[in-house]
Amino acid sequence: MDIYDKDICSTTAGHKLAETMGLNPIGYAASGRGNDRIISTTKLFFYDNPELMKDTFVLIGWSGVIRQDYLKTSACLSHSPKKGPSPIQDWGTWKITDPVKMEKWLALLNEDEEHECFKLNDYDINKTMRLRYLEQVLTLQDFFKLNDINYCMYNALTAYNTNTCTGLDRLTDKIDKQRFFQFNGESHLSFVCDSKKEMLTVSETDVHPNYKGHKLWADKLYDFIRTNSLC
Repeated sequence: MDIYDKDICSTTAGHKLAETMGLNPIGYAASGRGNDRIISTTKLFFYDNPELMKDTFVLIGWSGVIRQDYLKTSACLSHSPKKGPSPIQDWGTWKITDPVKMEKWLALLNEDEEHECFKLNDYDINKTMRLRYLEQVLTLQDFFKLNDINYCMYNALTAYNTNTCTGLDRLTDKIDKQRFFQFNGESHLSFVCDSKKEMLTVSETDVHPNYKGHKLWADKLYDFIRTNSLC
């Protein structure tokens, strides 16, 4: 479930992978959006098309966990088989690390002097974002397993990691690593940005993958899928 901006690049890793696997790609992603949207649109796709559960291979490229998705005023979550995904403009996204919005958010929670429990003086953004990320991954993993849907996941953007924390480590252990390409390793973004041999981004200032950056990542995904007999 991927999308591309034709003004930036004419393909995606998802589309190249589908081409290699001989599958018909259905793009449900949206540029600049986060993981909450990924979860809801994926679920709605199969709720509206239950007959496709048995023969659809799903590729999930997780976005940045700092992206907080929301529905805009008068937005409606509709996924008609004829109309396709809900319009991209129905969704908005802000980043929790945005210093201005973060400051306003914390101020809102801290403004009630009578309730000390609402004060977030000990807010640990790294552990909180890691928790959020793990819960997002497990939510879709459980959905796929419950409905016997074939899938593979990877990190499109670099995921939050943190030092050892008992509860987070236990959740991490529940991630199906055989269906998650390089779970705690390289993301698609880091792969194209760290390339020393050739330019795999659109430009030195635009880190979106170029055609070759998508093709080479799709090849890595395909090798992983074959090695683990996912399809």
